[in-house]
Amino acid sequence: MTAPILPVAKALYLCDYHVGYSDGKVDLYGLFNAIRPPSGFPYTRGRFCVFAQLNNGLGRVPFFIDVRFAETDELVWTTEVRELTFPNRSTVVQLALTIEGRRFERPGLYILEIFCDNTWVCDTPLLLR
Repeated sequence: MTAPILPVAKALYLCDYHVGYSDGKVDLYGLFNAIRPPSGFPYTRGRFCVFAQLNNGLGRVPFFIDVRFAETDELVWTTEVRELTFPNRSTVVQLALTIEGRRFERPGLYILEIFCDNTWVCDTPLLLR
């Protein structure tokens, strides 16, 4: 079995939810990069979506998403390992992962990171204030 070729990210977004269509189009609703909890901390976000477009990968590529508290680089949460399939190098693969019930203990800057085959691919900040 040959090792997969890792993809690169075209974009990474956080949104309230997404809708994918059979023609490959996607609607992202409620894009955000900051949250102001109405009642302080700790704060539990009911659900949100991490959306990325990845290309130039090849083969079956395991991936996961980490959430880190930026000030200390502390890993506060990670997803289970899942798999993306890139049939050829020119295919754009859309990753949409809904995260439910994510608890944030304190205000500050968080970084959401995508790793493919245990290698960092991209990240995006999330400010909780």
